[in-house]
Amino acid sequence: MRVVIIGGGIAAVYLANNLKKQDTSIEVTILSDEKYPPYDRIHLCRLVDGTSDMEDIKLPLDPTVSLELEQKITSIDKEKKRVLSNDSMFSYDKLIIATGSQPISLLDENLKNVAVFRSSQNCLQIRENLNDRELVVVGSGPIGLELLETLNDIEQVKSITLLIRGSHLYNKNLSLESIEIMKKCYTESGKIKISFEDEIVDTVIEDNEIKTLKTKKLEIQNPYIVFGVGIKPNIDPFKDTLKCNKGILTNNYMQADPDIYAVGECAEVEELSFIAGHVKECTAEADVAISHITGNDLKEFELEVSIDMLKVGEFDLVEVSSAKFAEGFEKIVISSKEFNRMDEYFLNDDKLTRFIGINSNVDVGYVETLIKEGHEVDINYLYENRVVGERGRLICSCEHIYHQDLVDIVTQTGISSFSELADFTEAGRVCGRCKMMVSDVIKESQHLIDPNMPRKSAEDIKREREIAEVQKRIDKFNTLHPRNELTTENLESAMESLDIGKKEVNSWISMVTASMKLHPNFEQVVEGAVCSLNRVPIIWLELSDCSGNSEAFIKSTNPAIEDLIFDYVSLDYHELIMSASGDQSETILEDIIKTQKDEYILIVEGAVPLGLDGKFLRLGPNGETGYELLKKCAKDAALVMAVGSCAYDGGIVAAEPNPTGAVGVADALGRKDIINLPGCPVNPTNIVGTLLSYLMFEELPELDSTNRPLWAYEGRVHDNCERRGHYELGEFVKEWGDIGAKKGWCLFEMGCKGPYANVNCPTMKFNGGTSWPVQAGHGCMGCTELGFFDKFANEREYVEEEDDE
Repeated sequence: MRVVIIGGGIAAVYLANNLKKQDTSIEVTILSDEKYPPYDRIHLCRLVDGTSDMEDIKLPLDPTVSLELEQKITSIDKEKKRVLSNDSMFSYDKLIIATGSQPISLLDENLKNVAVFRSSQNCLQIRENLNDRELVVVGSGPIGLELLETLNDIEQVKSITLLIRGSHLYNKNLSLESIEIMKKCYTESGKIKISFEDEIVDTVIEDNEIKTLKTKKLEIQNPYIVFGVGIKPNIDPFKDTLKCNKGILTNNYMQADPDIYAVGECAEVEELSFIAGHVKECTAEADVAISHITGNDLKEFELEVSIDMLKVGEFDLVEVSSAKFAEGFEKIVISSKEFNRMDEYFLNDDKLTRFIGINSNVDVGYVETLIKEGHEVDINYLYENRVVGERGRLICSCEHIYHQDLVDIVTQTGISSFSELADFTEAGRVCGRCKMMVSDVIKESQHLIDPNMPRKSAEDIKREREIAEVQKRIDKFNTLHPRNELTTENLESAMESLDIGKKEVNSWISMVTASMKLHPNFEQVVEGAVCSLNRVPIIWLELSDCSGNSEAFIKSTNPAIEDLIFDYVSLDYHELIMSASGDQSETILEDIIKTQKDEYILIVEGAVPLGLDGKFLRLGPNGETGYELLKKCAKDAALVMAVGSCAYDGGIVAAEPNPTGAVGVADALGRKDIINLPGCPVNPTNIVGTLLSYLMFEELPELDSTNRPLWAYEGRVHDNCERRGHYELGEFVKEWGDIGAKKGWCLFEMGCKGPYANVNCPTMKFNGGTSWPVQAGHGCMGCTELGFFDKFANEREYVEEEDDE
C-alpha cells in the first residue's frame, strides 16, 4: 500500500513514523513545500535568537520514509488517485492531508518590513531585520508572547512595542491579577512597551516599505512589524476537490473521501465542528486515521483534554482545557502574592472545564484527570492541594513528565544527552514539541550527578515508581477507611496468637504476588494491601448456587483464609458464615448500604433467577427476591465482583432448559462494569488477588473481552498442563483405569476441555497449591467459559463448531 502525506510538520512526521511502526510494508511518502526537512515549529524562537540551527530542531523521521521537498501541491485527482505539484505527480492508495495552518497578516507580507512568525524562512527574515528598528509585535496570544520573550533577550534589539486590540494577555478570560503578573515580567526591563486596546489604523509606505506606522495611540517611525495574531487552516489547494468549511470536513475516522484523510489544523471534524489547535489533538487525530488505514485497533476521534504551556522570563503558564469549555462559567481564583502564583479554575455546572496556572505547583496530571472524568469540584480540596506538585514544571504533556522527573532520571542513571534518555522515557519523542526543553534539563542537571553512585536501569526506575505509586494508594485507602486500626505490626501479633507463622504468610504473599504477574519487589506493598483489606467493607451475597465458591474460599490454607481474611478483612455480610442471623443480619446489611455508599465492595456468588419476576429465589425475613436484593446492594457499591460460573453467566443453574430463567450478574443488572471471576469453583487466590489489585492500584487489573482479569484468565489450560508432553507424543487415556490413566497420559480423548479453557488452574492449583482436577485424574470441564455446562461438561472429545470463534 502506498500512502502519500501532504505536509511537513509535526503531524506529518508523526503519521509517517507510526504508519511504519504499524506495518513496515507500507510505502510512505511525505510531500513538503519547504526546502528544509521537517522541523519542530514549536522551537522556531531558537532560530530567531540563534541558539539553534535547523539541524537542532529537525524532527526524527523513519529512514524508510520518502521525503520530497519544495513540492507545492496544486490539485488532487481523486479518480486517478494522484497528487499534482508544481513540477511532479505522485500516485497514492491512501492520501493524508496534514498541511497545518497559515498565519494571518493584517498587512501585505510582501512589504520589506512586514513578517509573520510561522516558518524557518520567517525566522531568518526577522533575524536579519533586528538592527536599528522599532520592533512591533502584533498579537498577545501564545505565538506573539513567545516571540516577544525571545526578542527581549536579544541584545541588539533596543525597543519593542506589543500591540494588543483588547485589554488582556494570552487569554481574555484571565484575571486582572494574572495579566498584571505577566505584564510586569515583560516590562520590568524597560525594553518592552505594551499598548492595550490599540490597533493599526494607517501606514505611510515608500519603496515597498512602511516608513510610519500609525495606531490609535501611537505613531512609530521605521518599524519592523511581526504578526502573531492567529492562524487559519491551510486548505486552499483542496477547496475545489474536497468538501470544506473552515477546514477540510471529515467524518469521525478523519476521512474526507473514501481514500483521503485530513488531520491536524487543516481538518475539521464535521460532526463535532472541531479544528485541532494543540499538538496532542493533532496526534490523536493521526492515531485515528492510522487505525482506519491499517485496520488495527479501529477507533473514532473523540474530544480530549488539551494542555498548553508557555514559559516567559519569570513566569510559567500552563493551561488545561476541556473541549466542552464554554462561556457562562464560574471561576475560582487562588492567588499568592508571596510566590507570584495564580491558579484559576473555570467551572461549568460545578465541574472543572478549564485551568490556567501561573507559576503554579498544582499537579497538572491531576487537573487533567479531574476535567476528563467530570467530577464535581471540591473547593476546599483545591485550596488544600494548591502546592502539592513537588515535581516542578510540566515538561512533556504527552508523557506527563515533569522537571523533577527528568532531574531524577539524570541523577540516578548518569545520562548526559537526549539520545540516552530514550531507554527511560519517551519524553520529547512523542510529538517532538518539548525536545529542546528536555535537552536543556538534561544539560542543566549534569552537575548533580554523583560519580560514585550505582547507576540504575530503566527497569529499576520504572519498578521503583510503580511501587511508590502503589504504596501511596494504599496509604490513601488507609486514610479513607479509618474504621479499623490494623497495621503490619499488629497483624503479626494477631497471627502469633492464631499460631500462623510469618514464614507461612510470606509464602502466601509471594504466591499472590507471582500469580498477579508482579515483580517480587511488590511483595511488601501486597502485604500492605492485605492489611488495608480490613478497612474496606465487603458484602458477599449468595444467590442460586451450591456455596462451592464460599467453601473453597474458607478451606484455603497457608495461611488459612478464615484466619488471615475473615479475622482481618471487613467481610461484614455473608449469609453462609456470619454469626448474626435474622433481623440482626439484615440490619448489618442495611447499615453498610446506607452509611458506606461508594466504599463497600460487593461479591456475588450464584446465578440470578429472573423467571416469574424473580420469585424462584426469595431471601431474608421479608421474602425479598434475589434479583431485588442484588439491585439494592449493587447500586452504590464501589466494585461488583461476580465469583463462580453461576454468577458469570448462570452456570449450571442456567443449563438447558433453564426453567428459572437464570442469568449471570452482569446480564441481570444490565451492566458492563461487573468483574467476572468464573470457575466451578473459582480459585480463592483469584478473588483475593483481584481485591488486592483494586486496593493497590485504585483500578482494576487489565481485563479480557468478558471482564475477566487477564493475570488469572489469559493463559490457556492446555498450554500449562503437566500432561501437555503426552499430548504432543500422542499418548492418550482411552478409558478409565487403562495403562495411560495409570501413567498420567493426556485426558483429551476422555473429554478434557483444556484446549478451550483459559484460567490459571494448572499454575495456581487448589487446596494450598497441592493439586487440581487434571492432576487428580479428571479432565478439565472448561468451567471458566461461557455456557460451559451445556457445551463442555461431559466426557466426550469436543468438536469445534463454526460459531465457536
